[in-house]
Amino acid sequence: MNVDVGSLGAVSRTAREGAERAADNLTGMTGIDARVDVTAVTLASQADLAHDDERVGVAVDLSGGIEGASLLTFSPSGADALIEALVPDADATESAIAEVGNVVTSGFVDGWADHLGTIVDVSPPEYVEGTGAELLDEAGVDPDRALAFRSEVVAVGEALDVRFHMFPDPESMQEILGDDDGVAVEKLVALREMGRAGARTASESVSAMTGIDASVDVTRLSFVPVEDVPADLSDEQYVGVVFELDGRLGGYVLILFDEASAREVVGALVPGDGPVESFDGMARSAMTELGNVTTSSFVDGWANVLDATIDISTPQFVHDMGRAVAESVVARLGQRQTDAVLFDAVLRADDRAFDCELYLLPDEAEFRDAVDDIDVDATAERTTKAGSL
Repeated sequence: MNVDVGSLGAVSRTAREGAERAADNLTGMTGIDARVDVTAVTLASQADLAHDDERVGVAVDLSGGIEGASLLTFSPSGADALIEALVPDADATESAIAEVGNVVTSGFVDGWADHLGTIVDVSPPEYVEGTGAELLDEAGVDPDRALAFRSEVVAVGEALDVRFHMFPDPESMQEILGDDDGVAVEKLVALREMGRAGARTASESVSAMTGIDASVDVTRLSFVPVEDVPADLSDEQYVGVVFELDGRLGGYVLILFDEASAREVVGALVPGDGPVESFDGMARSAMTELGNVTTSSFVDGWANVLDATIDISTPQFVHDMGRAVAESVVARLGQRQTDAVLFDAVLRADDRAFDCELYLLPDEAEFRDAVDDIDVDATAERTTKAGSL
C-alpha cells in the first residue's frame, strides 16, 4: 500500500475529532472532565503495542465503512475511577466497563464515519483484561498489521489513562490512507526498523558508559499535528539534552531521563560517595557527554538508512518538565510546518531506576524527500547486520 506521508498529519486531525467526541461521551456518562491528550497515526509493531502493564477494557469489531477491530483500555486505577463514578459496586466491574466502552468507542467511530461519509457498525463490546499482548490476541489483531490509529484521553485530577487503538483491515486502511503516488508503507517500516536498530546502538552506548544494562522497550513512528507533540511527554521533570540536526535530514533530537534515572546515570559517571543532589558542574558535563554519545549512536542508524550525512549541533542541556522541553522545540519546528513526524524510543533497565526517552523530530519536507529515496532491500540488509552486531 502507498500512502501520502504529507497527509498523515491531517488524518491524525480526523482521529482527534473522533477522540474529542469520545471524551465528551465519557464526560457525559461519568461527570469526569475528560480531554484528549494524544492522537496519531502510528507505525508500530505488535511488540511495541504489547506492553507488559495490565489493562482492562473492551474489544470491538468494526464492519461496514471500516472493517477491523478496536481496543479501548484503561489502567486498573482508571477503571476504578470510572466504576466509582458510575456504580460504586465492585461486582459491577465488567458490565460498567463494557457500558462505558460501548459509548466511548461509538464516539471514536462516529468521527471516522462522518469523515468517510459512510456508516460504521460496531459489535457488542467484549470485556477484556490482561497485558497488551493478551488484549491484542483477544481482539484478533493481525500481528503483521503496520499502521494503527492511537488516541489517549486523560482527566484533570483523575488517574484515568484511557487508550484507544483502531486497527482497520488492509482494505479499509487503503481506503483511508491510500495514494497511488505516495510512499510505499514498506519504506516507512524499513525506516522504523533502522530507527529501532539505532535505538539499540544507543542503548549499548549508554550501557558501555554507565555500566547499566539498558535495552530498547518501545519504538514508534508516528504522524501527528505539530501542536500535539508535547502531549507525548509527561509533566514530570526530565534531565537531558536537545540537539539540532543538519544535512540530509534536519530537525531535532531529544534525549531525556526522568530525574531518578538521571541521578543513576550521573552517579555512575561522576566519582563520589553520595547521591547526586543537583545537575550542575560535573553532573551537567557528564549528562551532556552521555547525551552526545547516545545521540551520535542513534542518528548514525538514520544516516545509514538514508545513505547520507547527518550532523548534530552542540548539545543544549535541559532540566524541565517534559512538555515544556518539547514545546520549546515545537515552537521552532512549527514555524515551517503544521504536521510532525515523530520517532520515539524508550530505553529501560530491569534492575534499577532507569528510563531514557529518545525523540527524533525531523523536518517534514526533508523527511518526505528522504523516504522517497529509501532502498527497502538495502535497508533490510543493514538492519539485519546491525541486529547481529
